[in-house]
Amino acid sequence: MNRKKIYPLYLAAIPAIVFIIFFIIPSTAGYYYAFTNWSAARTENLKFVGFENIIAAIQSSKVPTAFVNTLIYAGVKTVLVTLLGFVFAYILNREIKSRTALRTVYFIPSIFSALVVGLIFSAVFQTRHGTLNNILNVFGLANVQWLGSRWTAVFAICFAEVWRNVGYAIIITLAGMQSVSADYVEAGKLDGASEWQLFKNITLPLIMPTVNVNILFSLIYGLKMFDLIYVMTGGGPGSATESFGTLMMNEMSAGRYAQSVAVNLVFTLILIIISFGYQKFSSRWETVI
Repeated sequence: MNRKKIYPLYLAAIPAIVFIIFFIIPSTAGYYYAFTNWSAARTENLKFVGFENIIAAIQSSKVPTAFVNTLIYAGVKTVLVTLLGFVFAYILNREIKSRTALRTVYFIPSIFSALVVGLIFSAVFQTRHGTLNNILNVFGLANVQWLGSRWTAVFAICFAEVWRNVGYAIIITLAGMQSVSADYVEAGKLDGASEWQLFKNITLPLIMPTVNVNILFSLIYGLKMFDLIYVMTGGGPGSATESFGTLMMNEMSAGRYAQSVAVNLVFTLILIIISFGYQKFSSRWETVI
């Protein structure tokens, strides 16, 4: 494609129309059912019930727990994945032996499916014969029900999710660091800048767009966490580790289809607000830097 040529505006309308037809319309048409009495017992002659399901979803005792848990999953994942990805990328960007092999090793967990990761860490955190409890037994410590109480189960899920996704953050951040021109670094060294000053005043500002991409991806996918939670705890014990994803699944499994769609609608609105809010904040942050 010739970058100097100005293409007609209608060419941009073609992909926009395709996107609207095959993504926007199908993904939003289903929200209509949140305003009906759709359920396992009623799949025909649906009646419009207004905001009844939305109000019931907001007032449900499970939604606050799911909301808090979802924020915890997203927050812990975003902070740890971004920081660890940054630290490991900074190390791997230096001239060290076997750095190519180390990049491969760090990225391997990212290619595993959530089902595999969930099964692995379910075995690690299992109460009676789990790997972690076996290690504790060696030191004379009693077994811990890692997946049997809320906060230890939330910790276990967060640990597994960070382990699974830090490889992506390393690769993205490393690509940003390698795009920094060596001329800037050499000029800084000639001016007598220390290693910290080079990082703070040259490397960090230039890779901020990359860091923001990592943060945004981690935030969005952290808010959408479902599969790993479903495999490891199913949202239990009770609804202690429930997220919006598992709550929707459990509502649908119970035959409360309209309520499930209503929870999905509430979650979508929250996701849009958080995503746009962060985008606005991050764009100002890059400008300041």
